[in-house]
Amino acid sequence: MVFVLFFLAGAATFFVASRLSIYGDAVKEKTKASSAFMGAIIGVAISLPELTSSITAIVIDSPDLAVGNLIGSNLFNIMGLAVFDIVYRRYQIMTHATEESKLYGWLVIFMTLVVVAGLMFALPTAVFHISYTSIAIVMLYFIGSKYINDRTEYKGRKVKKDSTKYGEYTYKQVIVRFVGAAISIMIIGSVLTITAEEISVITGIGASFIGSFLVAISTSLPDAVSVGTALKLRNFNLGISSLLGSNAFNLMILAITDAFYFRGNLLQESSVANVITGAVSIVFVFFVIISITRRSNRSSYLLPSILILVSYFVTTYFVFQIK
Repeated sequence: MVFVLFFLAGAATFFVASRLSIYGDAVKEKTKASSAFMGAIIGVAISLPELTSSITAIVIDSPDLAVGNLIGSNLFNIMGLAVFDIVYRRYQIMTHATEESKLYGWLVIFMTLVVVAGLMFALPTAVFHISYTSIAIVMLYFIGSKYINDRTEYKGRKVKKDSTKYGEYTYKQVIVRFVGAAISIMIIGSVLTITAEEISVITGIGASFIGSFLVAISTSLPDAVSVGTALKLRNFNLGISSLLGSNAFNLMILAITDAFYFRGNLLQESSVANVITGAVSIVFVFFVIISITRRSNRSSYLLPSILILVSYFVTTYFVFQIK
């Protein structure tokens, strides 16, 4: 029954998060709030599966599951991008990425390095129970995001806004549905985490593996769909930059999760398996930056993406071996 609940919760996460994105877009159309503000709200809402799952893991005292979920989500996201790169190989999508995507890649690398350092070295808490690592992550995220926004301000052609896309819904209807979807995703995320913890106990498989791969894949599917849609519309740079931006925000969620963990240093309480996942994710992002930076070369263009895909399954095997 636990396994059935886990897979049902995973499927529900994908469906409800997709609805959340749609209703969020409808709210943006109906409201008078600025596009930037609503974009931030929708971004947070789409990240609710990761946030809810990790905080629930803290509540049930499973730091391994919390950390593994977020780092594993980043690993899965880059693997998904590699798959999309192979599928759309004729367009060589990485060569369409701009400076924004490359800068987000470096931001993710620096933030992940801080996380890996926090996993490997025992650092004292800085403010109450919150670690120096989490404070550094928050500072890096906001300073890095501001730097990227300042460097890559969009100056292209403005697209006329379609204000009738959700004409069949009233303002009240889209608000109610958006809030309802947000509440639903929080409930489903909690079910997903609790059942995942039970599965790790029943099977004897480490919580790091469950979090880094099973839970991470379930909570990351909405991001994959969002990126896939952008790539299908040939908006390659948007898909790449939004995925790397999502990875940076996932690490920000890790710092938020640490604030809710009152039993000690969150990263120190998690397994060494997360060091492997974090280190491999850094290598993956570095491969993406190489693909973005180098000149077009049809003969070896897919090599970085193939290496990412193969390495993902090798990493899965090694983390599975760590109980």
